[in-house]
Amino acid sequence: MCKIRNMYSKAAATFASLMLLTGLSACASAPQGMSAEQLAKAGQVEFMRPYELSRSDVEFVSVGPVRGESCASHLLADEASQEQARMRMKLAAAERQANRLVLKKCVKDDEGGCTTRWWCEGDAYQAVPLQ
Repeated sequence: MCKIRNMYSKAAATFASLMLLTGLSACASAPQGMSAEQLAKAGQVEFMRPYELSRSDVEFVSVGPVRGESCASHLLADEASQEQARMRMKLAAAERQANRLVLKKCVKDDEGGCTTRWWCEGDAYQAVPLQ
């Protein structure tokens, strides 16, 4: 009887640990207000360094500047984060058919009606392999 009880206790503890880890990873990976479709779209855009624009095996076509923002509008709101602002900037780039992004800057402030705000700016590009 004790062996069966111990086996159930271990199984319950393992299950609880898995549920906790799953819950934590889901919170960390999905910025607030972004759907799975938006996350997938943003995931197709890669950050790159400015010097990579001089590569000779790829043509980079500029699609213009993009911006992303994360705002905590009141004390009980989720905290604004640089990660959310970068993800929203990647989504803005993806919506312009870009697949590469050069980050120019990210700034934390309390403007725009936010108690805390992160905003990031960058230049979006479509990388086209040379034929």
